[in-house]
Amino acid sequence: MTDTKKRKNRITIKDVARAANVSIATVSYVLNNKEGQTISEETRKKILQFANLLGYECNVMAKYLATGRTNTVTVIVKDCAPFASQYYLRMITELSRLLDKQHLNLRINDYGDGMKNGSDCDAYITIALSEREFRLFADTKYVPVIAIDSALEDFLFYRITDDYAAAAKAARAEHPDRKIALLTFELPEEVTAVARKCFDEVKTVAKLDDIAALDRSAHYVTYSSSIFDNAVLRLDAELLSDSPRLKAEAAVHAAVKAISRRPASSEEHRIEVRRNPAES
Repeated sequence: MTDTKKRKNRITIKDVARAANVSIATVSYVLNNKEGQTISEETRKKILQFANLLGYECNVMAKYLATGRTNTVTVIVKDCAPFASQYYLRMITELSRLLDKQHLNLRINDYGDGMKNGSDCDAYITIALSEREFRLFADTKYVPVIAIDSALEDFLFYRITDDYAAAAKAARAEHPDRKIALLTFELPEEVTAVARKCFDEVKTVAKLDDIAALDRSAHYVTYSSSIFDNAVLRLDAELLSDSPRLKAEAAVHAAVKAISRRPASSEEHRIEVRRNPAES
């Protein structure tokens, strides 16, 4: 790209103001950290987030977005039920491997501790937070935050989930006369609501007895290898085993783009991963 094209494509304060729906003067006050202005903290955070998203470059942004590169990505986790823990442990292991290839370190932090700490990394990856929990967390950070298994309509953030519609469609093509149900560990209610729109039923497994009580006439789809191992002898079930790996790949790709502040469209910020059924 020539210098002329770079200048034409450079993001300006006006672009940030338009995206954040505020005045150019307000953006200038925030980005230059001018005192004596009555600007709400919510507006300040919104401007900084849009400046980060759009790739606005100025010296003062470094003060907000990162104090130099830490080459660290922090994964934010909450207490998980046993089946969920096994699934996300596989995903975090893959995250660590892929981040290492990008010369990035992985740090794991509890949600509560992460809420208290500042933005002491280059990006955050949150796991299975409700929309409220995610927004409370993201609003305290000035670095990119990538959401895995959270359902929220906000193009500011990368959101990575399973492609439930594609999975349900594929299962119905193979079993047209059967009820198609998703067999899963506990997920945020917003994510479960999305899955319910795609499958005939969504069944949450908290303990092994939950599997024994399920309808044997249905065809079950699950992303959890531990749930599948316990269900396959009792039920007609299939495992979509690539889910943790594909989510990790998508999250690392998104983190690298976000840390580099490469602009992305709202469509690119919503990622639904697909995988093939495991070979028997």
